[in-house]
Amino acid sequence: MKILPYVLISLLGGAIVPLQLAIVNAFRESTQASQIQSTFYLYLGGALASLVLSYIMSGGIKPPMIENATWWMWLPGFLGSFYILFMFIAAPKIGAGNTLLWVFLGQMYFALILSQTGLFGLEVKAIDIYKIAGLALVTIGGMLMIYGETRVNA
Repeated sequence: MKILPYVLISLLGGAIVPLQLAIVNAFRESTQASQIQSTFYLYLGGALASLVLSYIMSGGIKPPMIENATWWMWLPGFLGSFYILFMFIAAPKIGAGNTLLWVFLGQMYFALILSQTGLFGLEVKAIDIYKIAGLALVTIGGMLMIYGETRVNA
C-alpha cells in the first residue's frame, strides 16, 4: 500500500488548523465577535462547505437512517465547538504553535486510550514502546517550547 499520498493529505489537513486559527482570530478582532461567536461562524461556514462538497462528491445529501444511530453518535459537532473554542482561548496566551502542539498531544494521548480500549467500535491496537517513545519525545519537545516561550516573555 502506498501511504505517501495519505501522509500528504494528512499534512494538508493539519495545515488547515493553524490557518483557521489565524483567520478566525483576525475575524474576531475585526468584528469584535466573542470567541464562541467566532466558533459559530466557523462551523456555519463548515456546514455550507460540507453541503457543497456533498453535492460535488456524492450527488447530494441523503437522509440518514437516524434509527440506527445512538445518542453519542451525534456528539462530534458539539465536541468540535469546544475544540475550536479551547484553541481560541489558548492561542493568544501561549501562541499558535504551542497551542497546536498541545492540541496534537491531547489528540494523540486520547487516541491511544481509545485504540487500547476499543471504545466506540474502534479496532483494538496495543500500545507499544514505539508509540510511547514517540509521544514522550513530542511531549518533551512541547515542554521545551513552553519553557522557551516563558523565558522569552519573562
